Amino acid sequence: MQPADHPRLTLALVLAALLAWRFFAAQDAGLNLSIDEAQYFLWSQAPAWGYFSKPPLIAWTIAAAVGVCGDSETCIRLPALLLFAASSLLVAAIARRLFDAQSALRAGIAFATLILASFYSWVMTTDALLLFCWSLALLLFLRALDADRWRDWLALAAAVGFGLLAKYTMGLFLVCALAVLWIDHRQRLASPKPWVAALLALSFLIPNLLWNLDHQFATLRHTAEISQLDRQLFNPGSLLSFVLAQFGIMGPLLFPALIVAAADRPAWRGDPRHRLLALFSLPVIGLFIVLALLARSHANWAAPAYVAATLLAVSLLLRRGYRRWLIAAIALNLLLAATLYHWHRLAPAVGIELRKGADPFHPLRGWDKAGAQLAGLLRASDCRALIAAERATLVQLAYYARRSLMAPVTPLAYNPAGIIRNHFELTADIARRDFDCAILVGEFDPQRLRKEFTAVEALPPLTVPRAEGHEALPAWRVRGFLGYQGRGGAPGR
Repeated sequence: MQPADHPRLTLALVLAALLAWRFFAAQDAGLNLSIDEAQYFLWSQAPAWGYFSKPPLIAWTIAAAVGVCGDSETCIRLPALLLFAASSLLVAAIARRLFDAQSALRAGIAFATLILASFYSWVMTTDALLLFCWSLALLLFLRALDADRWRDWLALAAAVGFGLLAKYTMGLFLVCALAVLWIDHRQRLASPKPWVAALLALSFLIPNLLWNLDHQFATLRHTAEISQLDRQLFNPGSLLSFVLAQFGIMGPLLFPALIVAAADRPAWRGDPRHRLLALFSLPVIGLFIVLALLARSHANWAAPAYVAATLLAVSLLLRRGYRRWLIAAIALNLLLAATLYHWHRLAPAVGIELRKGADPFHPLRGWDKAGAQLAGLLRASDCRALIAAERATLVQLAYYARRSLMAPVTPLAYNPAGIIRNHFELTADIARRDFDCAILVGEFDPQRLRKEFTAVEALPPLTVPRAEGHEALPAWRVRGFLGYQGRGGAPGR
């Protein structure tokens, strides 16, 4: 028996090989947590129904992973690695239901090797959860359309509901599903099943909305603010940047295939399968293209569209007999992933120093060393709280000091301006939290600090090792917070 004769076995072997490669390459790279990952970990230590910038599923998932295998970088990131493999299997299952086993094999591999999947398999983000929920929901939607059983509609509601708790973008799934029902299955709209499923899915957000109500609608306001719709309403530079970034999300050869598939309207207009895939991908990408023109769109905001977009592009290439183009697209995406994964070894081999600007992972290096230094200061001072004005400094040092101390470190925000920009300024402002002593890290005016604390002692600065030298972070031991000197003032010098 040859694996090629059994598409499911072949796909399982390919995904297992990709998973193992990504896991061991990550161990070799030895990257620190990103700012967001460290923040999500700290959120996970206090499970809630919401957080400043995201719904709660990311924190719950990390809490579950930490409960199983510990708080190392590997364990925190492990769900992303597994979720992308699972999403690839779901994409293959969708292709098998719509087309055939060989299409499923190719679509599963194509999705697993998207640059989006290669990058986000290495970091724990909300996109890993969103793409899994979107893939699962799309498969369940097809099953509900085929069999029209209550259990399929209710399972669909759960998948969409959990997706909404991962990222509000999941709400677009309901819009796409409604479009498919209206165009090709209008008779289903007379049944209560899709409407009950939609209401049940939306009901998952009720606890999160109540949390927002108790916290000044922090997540909803943040979501609106990052789109910058209140600013200049015409940004061709932002539009160009977003569109070019999609080549980096899907792949330099696969994204052009999607563009051709999008332009091939007779194909997806005449075939309900292609029309469904078009409706679950093209409007989502189009929405964020418009948003990029009017304000701003981050490159990954259209990520869920690439579940159906991958299937649409692969179907076009197979239908037209362009198998070599598909193979080349997958091979190129793998080559780009290998370059990314092994850059820390490839760059020195060709004479490139891993400095800022030449190292894509430059921000993910050195924080473990600084955190170990902070742990020493906390241990010597018998303090367990860290204060900082900058979110990056606060979350990364709090995580790595905790790892060295093998004990929790309480992150506290120094925020004299009173402007809420992150979860810690919302929930852990030193003006609203009691603490005995703390290590304060960052650039501050010592004279101002002596007016705000009963005791201030300068400590040796922390150093973050970089290829181009050490980044110094001044540190103080402080006690007895008296209040900010002039609410609304600048936090630093």
